[in-house]
Amino acid sequence: MKNNYSSELLTPLITKSQGIGGKIKHFPEDFIVSEIIDKEHKLDPRAERIELPGKPGLFLHFVLVKKDINTSDALDWIARLWKVERNDISIAGSKDKRAFTAQRVCIWGLKDKFERGVLNNLDLPKMKTHSLCLRLKEIRLGSLWGNAFNITIRDINRFQEETRRLVKESFEDIKTKGGVLNGFGIQRFGELRPITHQVGKILVQGDFEHAIKIYLGEVFEGESEEIQKARRIYLETEDCKKALEFFPNFLTIERKLLRELIKRRMNYEQVFFSLPQQFRKLFVHAFQAKLFNRYLTIRWNEHSQNLQKSITGETVKDGKIYAPIIGRKTVLSGDVKNIYEEILNEEEININLFQHKIVQKIGGQGTFRAINFLPNNLHENVLEDETNSTKTKAEISFEIPKGSYATELLREIMKT
Repeated sequence: MKNNYSSELLTPLITKSQGIGGKIKHFPEDFIVSEIIDKEHKLDPRAERIELPGKPGLFLHFVLVKKDINTSDALDWIARLWKVERNDISIAGSKDKRAFTAQRVCIWGLKDKFERGVLNNLDLPKMKTHSLCLRLKEIRLGSLWGNAFNITIRDINRFQEETRRLVKESFEDIKTKGGVLNGFGIQRFGELRPITHQVGKILVQGDFEHAIKIYLGEVFEGESEEIQKARRIYLETEDCKKALEFFPNFLTIERKLLRELIKRRMNYEQVFFSLPQQFRKLFVHAFQAKLFNRYLTIRWNEHSQNLQKSITGETVKDGKIYAPIIGRKTVLSGDVKNIYEEILNEEEININLFQHKIVQKIGGQGTFRAINFLPNNLHENVLEDETNSTKTKAEISFEIPKGSYATELLREIMKT
């Protein structure tokens, strides 16, 4: 399957300024992400140590610095090396894989080892830990203000002065519009393999067997030939032992699913719930994200292009406009109800499916999300690209609230 996901999954670009083009994430260090806990605590991955906030307690808190590894895999390594249950580890939010990032992590059950001085910091090629301390409160999803970004856009085929002018024009256009659409970026669905939302939809429909088979076996051209071969072998044979011989070791979730299918004698529901809780939630959340992105698209294209004036059914709080992310607690009204009814008809999904006990167990109660975001401290620096002297690079820095995607801002600047 080809990754033709843009029109289906992402929200439309809303600024009229000309983009600069270019590419991101040439190096992991081109995409630096610093978690902002509060106004006094920003976790820069380049810092060696930071005093984490909070009163003394029973939870181990620390800073995880990682590079070119996704958050879930990094936490799996920590669980194995420190011999703790994966579900005892919690974070405020995931960070990009192809990036250089820092974030706070919390673990229950390591107080004794920490106090005895036998818990050593990790220093591995793709990740390290520092600033270990005991704190009173557990970290939960959303326990942060937002994230700060230092991003290098390379391979820009323009002179520096023109690039500088276009970046400034983009900044002004974004400011005039009141920000950009607060859509979910492609990371939420999968960059190489945008399938997470599809699995989420199938789970909402209650079909664990189909969901797991699609996750293991659906082939996308963006993956290597080795991985495509492994998925085809599984899909054609459904022989989990044989498939395990072909799935590479770094596909930890796929290999875990295959082992659990063997162990639990193909009980697909049990196999799904053997996955870490935070990972299980990703699927339904991704389907909800697709529905929300579609909502923003229809709202912009057919209802209002004013991000500072609500339509009926939306909520206004502290001057910001919020629309529902649909789930089991969602109550719809006005224009919002009409838009979501259109979307659910397109998806051939009944909203009552979110009331199913299994869906409630996975997650997906529904919430509200701002329809737009405006970055803070937006700055640029345009230079010669040292990786190609005939090209230009733009260094963009900014801060955005939790849950918002830097890539949605970059799409408006780059127009790619």
